[in-house]
Amino acid sequence: MPYITDMLHDRNSAAAPPAEERSEPVPVGAFDARRLSKALSSKIVGQQAAVDAVVRAISIAHVGATDPTRPLANILLVGPTGVGKTELVRRVAAELRSGPDDLCRIDMNALAQEHYAASFSGAPPGYAGSKESFTLFDKNTVEGDPYTPGIVLFDEVEKADPTVLRALLQVLDNGELRLANGQQKISFRNSYVFLTSNLGSAAVAERRRSHLRQLADRVRIDRPRHGHHLVQRALEKFFDPEFFNRIDETVILDEFDDQTAEQVTRLEIDLITTRLARRGIDVEVDDSAVALLQRRGFDPVYGARGLRRTIRNVLADPVAGAVLDLRPVGTQPLALQARAVGDQIQVKKAP
Repeated sequence: MPYITDMLHDRNSAAAPPAEERSEPVPVGAFDARRLSKALSSKIVGQQAAVDAVVRAISIAHVGATDPTRPLANILLVGPTGVGKTELVRRVAAELRSGPDDLCRIDMNALAQEHYAASFSGAPPGYAGSKESFTLFDKNTVEGDPYTPGIVLFDEVEKADPTVLRALLQVLDNGELRLANGQQKISFRNSYVFLTSNLGSAAVAERRRSHLRQLADRVRIDRPRHGHHLVQRALEKFFDPEFFNRIDETVILDEFDDQTAEQVTRLEIDLITTRLARRGIDVEVDDSAVALLQRRGFDPVYGARGLRRTIRNVLADPVAGAVLDLRPVGTQPLALQARAVGDQIQVKKAP
């Protein structure tokens, strides 16, 4: 779906005007905040606060209420691994650009050492590569065009070298990154800038491990509030105030509860069964199989990180075996049933 489709510029315009020359807000007719919220919520379950923050930021930018000398929005997503931080950004890219992978993703963990930091803003004059203006950024994806915003993801931002974080402040504040050769710059003023972080997750995980199983009900009641407090404290300890002053939205994503874990499990199962249905293979997965996959695929500390691997090994493998046995050749329709038997999933031909 195009984002800035009804701009005042004609589609044949050579380029968008400089951000500081923007004088009129983007028309609101082509943008539906409710539809965007529904689309994101259907893929990112159990994180409504994060979805609301993203939709709010996009809505504000869409009506032209943002500072034209900064990115459209700077959004920090914080939470434990496997709760959907990166996937949320991918879903935004799917809605605002051509697909979930149509974004510029920078793995800040790869910039943890100072001698790799030059790849962020390019090599300075006199060094190899300075004339080529090489950086990690795809300029076209970052800058977008008059009809489509750029989307940039700085993944695990806290792991970058301090020199990289200083360069990032320039991006968040001025909406531009001047390359080290001094001759070129990349504009982020038509971009949504997302940052993810796991800060505070270790403290939350340690607190969860320390509680006895018989206190599980009490932990479940106070977990979100207490967990947010630990994460907020870790953020304030790590980042300087000047960093937070450049963030428009800071969203702490919650750990999955049992209900959310089941929803995520069913969504992942649906992806598999939909692919098989296109090949004439109808797989009915009963509740016992869903419960088994949820139990084996979710970790109380690492969330849904291993769910897809579990579904592949525990569900897709026996399904593949059944298909090869029952339909070795041909493309005739095949109906299967999957149910849990002990700690495994049994797949049989449907009656």
